Amino acid sequence: AGSSRLLRMAVALPRQAFRPALPNTNVFGVMGDGATIGEASSFWSVGGVRFGKPSKRKTKVILVNDYAQLGYRGEECAVKPGFARNFLIPKKIGVYSTEENRAAFLAVKTEEELVRIAAEKKMAATMKRLKKLKLEIKRQMTGEIMYGSVSARDIAKVLNKNRVEVADSDVKLDKVIKELGEHVVPVKIGGEEYPVPISVVRR
Repeated sequence: AGSSRLLRMAVALPRQAFRPALPNTNVFGVMGDGATIGEASSFWSVGGVRFGKPSKRKTKVILVNDYAQLGYRGEECAVKPGFARNFLIPKKIGVYSTEENRAAFLAVKTEEELVRIAAEKKMAATMKRLKKLKLEIKRQMTGEIMYGSVSARDIAKVLNKNRVEVADSDVKLDKVIKELGEHVVPVKIGGEEYPVPISVVRR
């Protein structure tokens, strides 16, 4: 009986009493007669009782950064309009999936892919050279005492001369070398550390 009364109340309300909700949201307009209606969410209520179902409409966005709950950079995903408008877009996590944005992102993605391929080829060539290298550093000796030492800078200099591009900080030498002989030094190349054999010989 109560539900029937509420339905009769809804039918009796004048058309102008219903104001549409804010577009693309789940926020409902409040009427002076105690009724609410949400066009974007496909339901309305009278006297606190809701009728209908929330909208399942989604908005497509392209992720410009990885986001654990949605996917990886460059992927297109469908989300609630409010989530896109109030979070993803302002936080620069994604952009609306428009024709213009898709074309722009495809161009960037293509360029990044070319850069990645070039970097991989360069790395492969570097590793090939490194495997063939026999690095030798000469030092003046006074009897059995070495004049000076071999530092990370010295090793980086020799590697760069052999077209293995590294910075001094990429040579992970705990302490300078002050003895003749064979030494294995960790060197960071392309984000990974590799053991590089170095021969320190008498000049």
